[in-house]
Amino acid sequence: MNSRKLLLQMLPGFIPLFIYIVAEEIWGTRIGLIVAVVIGLLELLYYLVKEKKFEKFVFFDTLFLVVLGVVSIIMDNDVFFKLKPAFVSLIACVLLGISAFTSKNIFLLMSKRYMKGVEFNEAMLAEMQKQLKIMFFIFVVYTALVFYSVWYMSDAGWAFVSGGLFYIIFGVYFVFEFIKNKIKRNQIKNKMNF
Repeated sequence: MNSRKLLLQMLPGFIPLFIYIVAEEIWGTRIGLIVAVVIGLLELLYYLVKEKKFEKFVFFDTLFLVVLGVVSIIMDNDVFFKLKPAFVSLIACVLLGISAFTSKNIFLLMSKRYMKGVEFNEAMLAEMQKQLKIMFFIFVVYTALVFYSVWYMSDAGWAFVSGGLFYIIFGVYFVFEFIKNKIKRNQIKNKMNF
C-alpha cells in the first residue's frame, strides 16, 4: 500500500473527530459524542454501499471510534473518544517499528499483497527500510503530541493536533522527499552529461 492510499484511507477516520468538535461546541459533550458515533456508523455504511465491498481498515477504524465513543458516552467523559487517534497512531508506531527495526517487514508484505508481481531489488528494500525508520520516528513524535493534546490542550488544540497536524507533518515530509529525490536525479543526470 503506498503512502498516498494510506493517507486517503485514514482521512475518513478524522471526519467524526472534526464533527465531534463542532457538535460538542454547539450541544455539549454527550450530544457531540453521539453525533460523532452516528457519523462513524454512516461512514461505514457508505463504504459498504458505495464500494460494494468490506473495507477492513475503515471497518476497524470506525469500530474503534464507536467503541471509544460509546465508552465515553457511558462514562460521560470525552477522553476515551479523544484517545482514538492516539491509539491508532500507537498501533502505527508498533507496525512501523517492527517493519523498520526487525527482519519482519509488515509493510513489505502488505505492499506485495497490493502490488502483485512487483519484485523488489536490494536497493529498493534498503530504501524502504530507511523510509520506514524515518516514518517510525515521525509517528512517535506525532503520537506523543496527540497524547499530550488529549490531556493538556483545549478541544480546538486537540482537534488540530489529532487531525490537521497529521496531514501537515506528512505533507512537509513528502514535499521534502520529492525535492530531495528531484535534486538527486538532477545530480545523476548532470554527471552523466559530463
